Amino acid sequence: MKYANVSVKFPQELDTELERFLEETGVYTNKSEFIKEAVRSHLRDLNREPAISALRLEQFLAQAEQDSLSDEDLHARLADLQQHVDHAELADAVETARESTADEYSEQA
Repeated sequence: MKYANVSVKFPQELDTELERFLEETGVYTNKSEFIKEAVRSHLRDLNREPAISALRLEQFLAQAEQDSLSDEDLHARLADLQQHVDHAELADAVETARESTADEYSEQA
């Protein structure tokens, strides 16, 4: 596996808190290991968010309008995006948005 070097600057207080956590728990052997796992975890959480899926789709559609992609490429990329969508969460988000819109509309009327 290839690795990239990433430089991260923390506020001193956060660095001290992280060092204290590492010393007290021994869960991670060093800061680098902790940060890699934190990034993985945060990416997993973000990829479960319906809003992130919607952003990806929006950006994909905007790019598709600008690029001349074949139907096959479009379907392949849509299939890839669909893997990141939790359909139950998406349905809940759509329902919540509809209710919010209905509430706003009824308040204006």
